[in-house]
Amino acid sequence: MTGSTSSSSNNTTEWLQFDSSSSSDADQDILFHYSYKFALGGNYVSPINKNNLKTCLDINYGSGSWMMEMATEFPETMFYGIDHDPRTPDLVYPPNCIFQRGDFLKELPYPNNSFDYLHIQNTLFWIEDEKLKSLLSDALRVTRGGRYIEFLEQGLQTKNAGPLLTKYIEVWKQIREARAIGSLVSQIEDLFREKAEIQIKNFYVPIGKWAGFSGEFFLSALKLFILETASLTSEILNLRTEDDYKNFVEKIGEECELHKPSVNIYVGYAQKL
Repeated sequence: MTGSTSSSSNNTTEWLQFDSSSSSDADQDILFHYSYKFALGGNYVSPINKNNLKTCLDINYGSGSWMMEMATEFPETMFYGIDHDPRTPDLVYPPNCIFQRGDFLKELPYPNNSFDYLHIQNTLFWIEDEKLKSLLSDALRVTRGGRYIEFLEQGLQTKNAGPLLTKYIEVWKQIREARAIGSLVSQIEDLFREKAEIQIKNFYVPIGKWAGFSGEFFLSALKLFILETASLTSEILNLRTEDDYKNFVEKIGEECELHKPSVNIYVGYAQKL
């Protein structure tokens, strides 16, 4: 349900956004980043060895928030990011950050066994099965043996969801089904079988101010996401105008404070054999 709302040149997705500025897209990415960080208690879950962490690749880095924080935490590690539509704000980056533009769905432009750690967040949710298979195979190719590929992806399972949020989640289930996008966890397990040791956990992230910073950030990001992806949901939701959508997101916000819902994320890593 979350992630980059921009598409590569080979992606058939067309986005009609009520709020399509690059700054709003970056804001959404930053809000999701901090929501996940609060929920997980940090920026990573892999048992990485700091002494062996020389190079890291962040696929679809978005605003660059995760990269910049990690680069500050690990100043001796070089962090590379690739994104087909970067949304990094004008900031002074840590010197060990290198941001690159490129279509990671075509090919990762790096030699075999280049990285000690590879990070993918809110990317795999959108990708059709064949492209997902190609990307994960390429991720394995550029990762060194014994090192880690970590992923954090949005799920569509909810707890205590009110009627509007439930309806919205069902819309995304329909969209994924229409695009023949299979179960993310099953695909990851199938693709990495006999190639990597896999650990996947299911976390729930709260939605709403009732849950403190994590929930407040997630709700704010969700509202931006709903507006930015309006073209994919307007027909099913029968929402036609910008005012319709703004009213919808405000009602979802009110509903979240009443029902105190949460939504799942899949967090895991694969250690390359």
